[in-house]
Amino acid sequence: MNLSYLKYAVEVEKTGSITKAAQNFYMNQPHLSKIIRELERDLGCPIFDRTSRGMVPTKRGEEFLRYAKAILVQEEQIEALCQQDMGRTLTVSLAAPRASYISYGFASFMRQMTDYPTMKVDYRETNSRDIIRGVSGKTFDLGIVRFQSLYVPYYQKMLQDENLESQDLWEFSCNLLMSASHPLAERGDLTYLDLSDYVELVQGDTKAPSFSFEPEDSPSVSGSSRKIISIYDRGSQLELLRQLPGAFMWTSPVPYDLLNSLALIQKPCTYPGNLHKDILVYRSGYRMSREEKELVNCLRRLVSQLS
Repeated sequence: MNLSYLKYAVEVEKTGSITKAAQNFYMNQPHLSKIIRELERDLGCPIFDRTSRGMVPTKRGEEFLRYAKAILVQEEQIEALCQQDMGRTLTVSLAAPRASYISYGFASFMRQMTDYPTMKVDYRETNSRDIIRGVSGKTFDLGIVRFQSLYVPYYQKMLQDENLESQDLWEFSCNLLMSASHPLAERGDLTYLDLSDYVELVQGDTKAPSFSFEPEDSPSVSGSSRKIISIYDRGSQLELLRQLPGAFMWTSPVPYDLLNSLALIQKPCTYPGNLHKDILVYRSGYRMSREEKELVNCLRRLVSQLS
């Protein structure tokens, strides 16, 4: 029996809904329904009653779920025991989008890990499609995938096709990043229509998630500005923001300490579809180490401060 299936069943019990459980694992509802039916067929009896109140465990299902939870706890204990025998080597491989809060959180995590005698750490910034392929192909154990919230069904199918599981990190509206001397720095409410005369910096990697957009009724062919500079290197992006009058870029919320150190500010700005998701992805059945879980917790703590 696939241990991941036990995890899915426990989540259905927790949420009382196959739909909600499927959303939490970034898979579509029919796929999770099929998994639950397979479990019930293997067990030889129903695990859940389908009622108007949602998915309710049967008497036999309650017993099954009690054993399932115990097995999942034991699996974590076995992995912790094995990790104690690995000579205290810090092993982490993470692929992520170019996002200041992620690199900031990763640095915070690494500061906690300096007592490890040996390290095998790989942190790479790249685009969402390469992240998914890298995790699926075992180049990376963990990945953070970014996309506009309206594309949730598309990414659900992609993750399912690649046999990946996921957890939500957060959902956010992107901000404008600019220097304190920018002409719009003191303005109140901003919309994308206020940006057309200023210089927009965008990711030079054309496959990377970009916050540039083109409203259907906009005459612009390049996004929120008529002036576009494509830059791959984040250090060059930040330097241009400081040095080039009128430069701005769209970004996920930036930690305040980092803003101060860069002498930059961030401002909210409305535009159609300004809602994005970052999700953590990993191979189906993959169990995170204690250190990997702490890395995720570092990111979640930072997200809670920025939300």
